[in-house]
Amino acid sequence: MGSWRNAYGRFGALALVLVITAGCSSASATWPATAPSGGVHVDLPAASGAQPSHAIASEAPRATAAAATVDQITADYVYTSELVTPIAHLYGTFIDDFVVVTVKNGNASPVKITVQSDISGYTDKASDTVTVDANGSQEVRQNPRLTQAGYESLNSQHPADLHVVVSYLESGQPRTVLDQTSQTLITSRDDFPWSIKGFTQQENYQLVVAMITPTDPSVNALVRAAANYDPRKIMTSGYDSAQDSDGTVWQRLSDIWQSEANDYNLTYISTPITFASGQSQRIRLPGEVLDQSSGNCIELTLLYAAAAEYLGMQAALIIIPGHAYVAVSVDDTGESYYFIETTMIGAATFDDASTTALAEWKEAQPHVAAGDADYAWIDVPTARKAGIVPIPWR
Repeated sequence: MGSWRNAYGRFGALALVLVITAGCSSASATWPATAPSGGVHVDLPAASGAQPSHAIASEAPRATAAAATVDQITADYVYTSELVTPIAHLYGTFIDDFVVVTVKNGNASPVKITVQSDISGYTDKASDTVTVDANGSQEVRQNPRLTQAGYESLNSQHPADLHVVVSYLESGQPRTVLDQTSQTLITSRDDFPWSIKGFTQQENYQLVVAMITPTDPSVNALVRAAANYDPRKIMTSGYDSAQDSDGTVWQRLSDIWQSEANDYNLTYISTPITFASGQSQRIRLPGEVLDQSSGNCIELTLLYAAAAEYLGMQAALIIIPGHAYVAVSVDDTGESYYFIETTMIGAATFDDASTTALAEWKEAQPHVAAGDADYAWIDVPTARKAGIVPIPWR
């Protein structure tokens, strides 16, 4: 994602015209310095990408291991040749299973089969025991899960060994049918793929919601610090009024902005470098952005969405060519939103960041509504309901 700041001077005059124009309409009431009255209504068609899909990336790159046969029991497997770390916890749900073992039993009686797989040094061991019917076959799908230590060690991509063992019980004793090691690649924990084979662009965009981590203790600490800027010196959750008529949503979003700027000294820094294959971008998690006091556009957007979600508010990510920013619903209807240009953190007030984001949305809305390429509205609550849960390692 590119930099808004790089283009700020170029578009500043346009933004000013849009703000002046907005002042002649009811939209001007959205961004006063004190309690606002409602937000901008968002009306998106069903095909806009607001509804996440349960699609499986069945076309993801696969490798096939050699088959082995013992006592008329044959086992072989296919596996994904690359484990994408930021979304590794979604394998088996939104992404096809990492390893698929097929066992064929040529005997006249059923056999009990145990299948185990792991990526040495990086994952736990997945294990399943199944009964394969006489002259039958069975498919076993497994997804070895990254350990905390394995995840934290992945500052860059690494080749790794997938170990698969298939055995059966003979007279109560295990006997090995297949014991093979195959090479795979594990990507850096920061390398998010913007294009996965088998997914539409909208489905791929929705996967980035996995990097919104409201349960991260660092996000909790940010919200606690933000409470110091609230006139009431507290921080409530959820929604208190329709159309934010009491201004509490606006106030909390402003509190978060002030804490990010003053307590965490956040600033925008573009970090495009990656050594991963394909269309990937290095994206740090919200806690890492806070720890390092900087973020690019998507990182700062994910952080703001995480804080809003932690507070029980409904957030959405707006994707436009080369850029991303955030919207937060003014109440629980999800019909009207405040918009925030997060790359202006540390260089502008919250009011200015909201005014700028409103101008951006005025330009983007027709493209989003039309489902144009490289534009998307990603509704976080909808993605959560569909199973795109936060990364569990932080």
